[in-house]
This record gives sequence, structure tokens and C-alpha cells, in this order.
Amino acid sequence: MIHRVVRTGSSIFATFLAAAMPLAPATVAAQQSGVEFDVKTVMSVSGAMSGMLGAMTPGYSGRGVAVGKHLRIDIVDGAMPPLADKGDYMLFDSTGITVVHPSTKEFVAIPLDFPNKMLEQMQAMGMTISLGDMSLKFDTLPGIDTIAGYPTRHYKQTVGYTITMDGMGVSQQMKSQATNEYWMATIPGLGLSPLQQASQLGGGNQSMSALPQFKELAAKTDSVSRRLTGSALRVRVTTSSDAAAAGNVGLDMTSEMSNVKRATVAGSLFVVPSDYVRGASPFPSGN
Repeated sequence: MIHRVVRTGSSIFATFLAAAMPLAPATVAAQQSGVEFDVKTVMSVSGAMSGMLGAMTPGYSGRGVAVGKHLRIDIVDGAMPPLADKGDYMLFDSTGITVVHPSTKEFVAIPLDFPNKMLEQMQAMGMTISLGDMSLKFDTLPGIDTIAGYPTRHYKQTVGYTITMDGMGVSQQMKSQATNEYWMATIPGLGLSPLQQASQLGGGNQSMSALPQFKELAAKTDSVSRRLTGSALRVRVTTSSDAAAAGNVGLDMTSEMSNVKRATVAGSLFVVPSDYVRGASPFPSGN
């Protein structure tokens, strides 16, 4: 089974852009055979603005379950600021991502194309956005690494580009490069790649591909991502973005799954309780 990579490109630019969407109803049967697993994500920030951005980077341990195309990750320790804290959980499906806060009985729904929303708003206000100096490299690294008891193949994808924004009293150019490493395995009963789906919260080229400026880059990364088969048991993303106004900022994020096993999963785990209400989005463009 082939899963497309959803995490490439300007992590810094996309991470803080989001918008709300209507909650999509879940259609998962009462009990189904699925997969359960533990997950851990660690991120560090270096360079300019590392102090401010460091407090906003995700670092959490969680417990996940997956059935078909539905995925749930509960945060057991740590947080994914500003979206989720310990005790919250995240639901992923083909329509988007829903962050659920049991402590307040609220939810916040986020569409897959959330970076588009802010960019479209910026363009509507007169901002001109262009993309250039695009580069893409894909490598299959030798050897077999065993993760969570499964043999994996190691792939590396490097994407680079320069984004230029003019208007609204701002003229800025940012040069970005992202190296994405994937350790892929075939896992019985797992019909998706949880780590790659969870990375959608950081944005990426696929989520911005509706914009004309990103179509060429998205097409290139999509063609390369088709070479990946199975599910990622480990993902490492290293990015470097250099903007004249802010200096260089580097991000290094590693996510890894462990204790992966088949399980009978209740469909109710993928449904937001009926008495929960829509909460306020933590992003400026939210509801």
C-alpha cells in the first residue's frame, strides 16, 4: 500500500497558519480490527528566535489507535502548543484534523489545507507571493534498520526553495531547505501512516498545493513520494529557513512509533462526544 508524504517544505512558514472548519461526522463501525501503538515526538529549535519558538514547539508522548483511514492520538505527556495539551486527543481522517479537549468539553477542527487560508487572506490584502530556486532530491539509503520489531527501509528527501513576499508594507525573502527522512515498514492491519498524517499539523507543500505558486513544487514532491511504500515508523524532519529580517531558524523534529500491535478498536474512539461544543481556535484566522 502506498502512502503519500505530507510533510515537506517550509515547516516554519506553515506551522502557525490555521483555520477552522465544520466537524465531519465519523463513519467507523462499533468494533473493528485495527492497530494500536505508542508515539513520541521531540523537536528542537536553533538560531534566531529560538527562545520564542522553542516554547511553541511540540514535544509529547502519546498513545494511538488506527482503523482504516481513521487515526486517533491521545497526548499522555507533554503538549503540542498551541493546539493540544496533556489529556487532549487528536482525530485525523480524510477531511481534516480535530483537536478535542475533554477537560473543557470542546473541540477545534482544522482543514487539511489550512496554510492556504492565511495565504489567500494575505493575497486578498495585496500581498504578492512568489516561489523560486526550487530543488528536489530523493535517496534510498542502504541497509535495513529494525524499529518496533519491524524491518524498515530508510529514505531521504531534500526540498529547497526561496519564497518572496511583497506588500502590506513588507518586502521579505526567505530561503528554506527541508530534509525529510522516513523509515518505512509494512505493518499488517495498518492502512495508513500515522506519523505522516500527524505531521499535517505542521503544514507542508501538499496542504498549500492549491496555490499556483506551490503547484510545481507539490507536483514534484508528489511524484517522489509515490516511491514510499508502507507506514513510517520513524520520521525525522530537519529544516533551515533564512530570512533577512529574522535571521536563520533551524528545526529538528523526530517522531517514532513503538509497541505496535493488532487490536480490536471501538468506533466511538473516533467520534467527538455529542455534548462537546466548538472551541475558539488558537490561531488568528480561526473561528
